[in-house]
Amino acid sequence: MDHLRSRRLSIEGKSERVQRFEDHVLVHLHDLYRAALRLTGQATDAEDLVQETCLRAFRALDQLKHLPAAKAWVFAILRSTFLRLVERGPARARLVSLEAIEDSLLASSEALRDTYESFLPTRETQMQELRHAMLKLPLPYREAVILAHIAGFSYREMAEILDIPVGTVMSRLFRGRRKLRTYLGEWSSHLELR
Repeated sequence: MDHLRSRRLSIEGKSERVQRFEDHVLVHLHDLYRAALRLTGQATDAEDLVQETCLRAFRALDQLKHLPAAKAWVFAILRSTFLRLVERGPARARLVSLEAIEDSLLASSEALRDTYESFLPTRETQMQELRHAMLKLPLPYREAVILAHIAGFSYREMAEILDIPVGTVMSRLFRGRRKLRTYLGEWSSHLELR
């Protein structure tokens, strides 16, 4: 009888843990994915990054003591997970995905792609160029821009996530925005030449 009671408490404990995870972590899933997509530049990599982040967050859920800080906490996990993947990058880059094979087959149709891109709506083309410009940013600047403009964190929250002083956050954000404007300016001048 005691065994059944302890089993029931264990199941109830798990359901409370799952509920806490859903209420405080999974509510940020959309923002996590958007940030991961800007960090990685690939939808499949972003999905993998978010999945790994959620797995790590669930395992470490007991470490989340201050529930209002859950968003900053889970973004810190996302960043940490991303940095680990970047460190392992060369070994990972040797793997060839089906998408890479498909991309190489499509490379021979450059002329068709250029023609197609000229017909894309302006907004979609601008978003593509913004994504490319974001990926050109050095990682410290990209992180600051993503956390500020995609995730909506304050300077203080960003400093906690990145584990740097607020002044450094402000500097990286300023420089990141400036570099982004430069990249986008180069893109717009490139369009004018066409």
